[in-house]
Amino acid sequence: MSTDKRVLGLISVILGASLWGIGGTATDWLFRNTPVNVDWYVTARLLISGIILVSVFLLLFKKKSSTVWDRYLVTRFVIYSVFGMTLVQYSFTATIGYGNAAIATVLQCTGPIYIILYYVFRKYIQFTHKEALVILFMIVGVILIATNGNLSQLIVSPLALFWGILSGMALAYYTVHAAYLLVRMHPLELVGGSMLVGGLLLNFKTPIWSLEFHYDWSALEIGVLVFSILIGTTLAFLLYIGSLKYITSQEAGILGLLEPVMAVLTTVIVLGDVLEVFQVIGITLILGITIFNTISSKKEAKA
Repeated sequence: MSTDKRVLGLISVILGASLWGIGGTATDWLFRNTPVNVDWYVTARLLISGIILVSVFLLLFKKKSSTVWDRYLVTRFVIYSVFGMTLVQYSFTATIGYGNAAIATVLQCTGPIYIILYYVFRKYIQFTHKEALVILFMIVGVILIATNGNLSQLIVSPLALFWGILSGMALAYYTVHAAYLLVRMHPLELVGGSMLVGGLLLNFKTPIWSLEFHYDWSALEIGVLVFSILIGTTLAFLLYIGSLKYITSQEAGILGLLEPVMAVLTTVIVLGDVLEVFQVIGITLILGITIFNTISSKKEAKA
């Protein structure tokens, strides 16, 4: 592979992850300043992004696809769409709604805890000191974020904590379940298709046309809404998926941590939220142990 393509892959994943993080903060801003709520936003996000990503797949990659849709694949795909894509998107967005973008993105990073426990339970891996260390650091990190070191009280909304932890679980399922599907499907076909299925299902509960269109929308509010869906979601996914052609999944995983970093920075700088000292320590613990886990997993895979 040429150096130019590798550089392109690195730039793509950096941009994609950064846009995810900024998009989360944009979503947070919308919840605070407009009639947009969690239910409508997730419906719109999945439906619009799903339509665009599936269209890109059909136009550019359909002829190269060799997907055979049998009953087993359809069943796995539908389950993934509901309990993977839709649940991870809804729980993440709900965490933003009840907390903020910084808390949401960091709590979602706890997904490796559940992946490790699942792999140990299925006896795919041994439970070693490394796995124990990852789980311990992440649990301590979550406790510090939720309590700022004072175990007698929560400084994060219980609902934000609930949805954030569920978001980590959903991300773990989303990651593990995708492994089989990606053997038989193009990444855009899987991501775009599952988004479209989730958006269509949620549209029965909260139709995309149920937004308060009589609200006096400013150009800024419309711009932030468009940015959060088209740039912070659709383009971010396209860039991230595109980068995987030129760099390894481990590299993408490490650089993907720019998402929570950007979310934390923009939440503090743009929204003016204040993170307490022990919360910052908790965030650092979770991000640091995630990098360690990704690097060590890469070395184990090579071995």
